[in-house]
Amino acid sequence: MLNNNPILQKKLDAGNNRRKPISGMGSTSTPLSRRSFFKGSVGLAASALAAGQLVLPAHAQWRFQEYLPYDAAGDYHYGRSGRIEHHYPEMNPTGEKFTFVRLKYPGGDWYTNIVNYYYWQSDLKFTQELANWTTIDVEVREHPQYVDIDDEGLFAYPFLYMTGHRGIRFSPQQIRKLREYFERGGFLHVEDCDVRLNRGRGGLRPHIYEMMRQVYPEKNFERLEMSHPIYHTLYQHDEYLGGDKRIPDISDYDEAIMDDDRVIVYFCPSDLNCAWEGRQCEPGGEEQRLWAFEQGMNVVAYALTR
Repeated sequence: MLNNNPILQKKLDAGNNRRKPISGMGSTSTPLSRRSFFKGSVGLAASALAAGQLVLPAHAQWRFQEYLPYDAAGDYHYGRSGRIEHHYPEMNPTGEKFTFVRLKYPGGDWYTNIVNYYYWQSDLKFTQELANWTTIDVEVREHPQYVDIDDEGLFAYPFLYMTGHRGIRFSPQQIRKLREYFERGGFLHVEDCDVRLNRGRGGLRPHIYEMMRQVYPEKNFERLEMSHPIYHTLYQHDEYLGGDKRIPDISDYDEAIMDDDRVIVYFCPSDLNCAWEGRQCEPGGEEQRLWAFEQGMNVVAYALTR
């Protein structure tokens, strides 16, 4: 737990510069539809995550199935180890609140870490921390939120999150819709839930590469350097600590698809989501978990202000 980590506590008590937030963020190229997600007109603000605020659940083990049946009457997906309540995100065209919404896609376990089998559900926990430690006006609900790639309301959300362990099966129509989403200004945060699979090639990583090759044949993933603004919007990250799986030369850096100088797809192979869900973080322990929460907030802030 965070309050049992004397090294981390010492750094927090000393006012570690890496966790000093930046306020008054702004951008001349900021789309108004994104800026409107923030409270007030002074930009962004963040508080340092306090030691002892994140209670760690027991380590959860679950072999995911590709498909979870859907109960239309109850509006939830269900499986042998739990279920996912829908609570469909409300359409909010005025952009008064930010919804951390997951993309439901065909062909893989899009629901990783949000089945109610877990002590806490990763997306919901991150949403709560985002609301607690920033001035972003966050829509916090009882359950994690998701939107299907085929839903008409997809374009209501400037930010989508996507993760899993295996394949993606987008139709040509869905590929065109995803490209339109980016062309309208949308942002995708995507992660490989276990980059150790397939001898270090990753479970989702090759499928994400192929997906984006179809969406943007003219673009390639580029390595993000630690000097990039996406590591400095709220918290100053000069060293890559990663999610729960930082492996040298495999998952010790992030990648991106760029539109000119702006990130439109942020790909994290070290898996911030499992760190949010409470799994053991290696090799950095609780300081690494704190970094994962902070970096998730950095990514949201970047997406909404660029």
